[in-house]
Amino acid sequence: MACGSSLIGYVRQCGEKLIGGTKNIYMIAYSDLKNIEGSTSVYSITAGKVSEVGLQTSKKFVHMGFETKQNSISDTLSVSDNGVITGNFSYSTSVTGYSAEANELAKNLLGQPVVIIVELANSELVISGLDGTIQLKESVGTISATDLNRTLSFSGETYGPIPLLDKTILATLI
Repeated sequence: MACGSSLIGYVRQCGEKLIGGTKNIYMIAYSDLKNIEGSTSVYSITAGKVSEVGLQTSKKFVHMGFETKQNSISDTLSVSDNGVITGNFSYSTSVTGYSAEANELAKNLLGQPVVIIVELANSELVISGLDGTIQLKESVGTISATDLNRTLSFSGETYGPIPLLDKTILATLI
């Protein structure tokens, strides 16, 4: 919103729209995306939702077997005193068990730009990383008497709130 522009009203949400948690996580390497035909972007937005994502031939988002009860997503937008707006996205999840596969996943994802689709418990879909700025920044393995897992922490700069994904295109992406 431009400086000095009118405010947009907001109707408070309630009920099923506020169910917390996640159901499913899908991910793809940012390098597996391509510009949408006739565009210089890998995605398009219609009516406030991502309505198209360009995929390289034979590439699809993959379902990630992360612990959905251990997911945490946040996006933070702030404005400095001189009016510069900055944003940050973070996503943290756990892989149950301590295995060669979990270690290999962490090693392969570390520092690689990714795009993440999260199906929320209220059945909405959000998508982040479409600008190539989100990557696995930290992987912590825990082995103790009460815990055996690997926590993955993704983060990066954003240019606005996490956008919603139009549910009708999910089947074409996975």
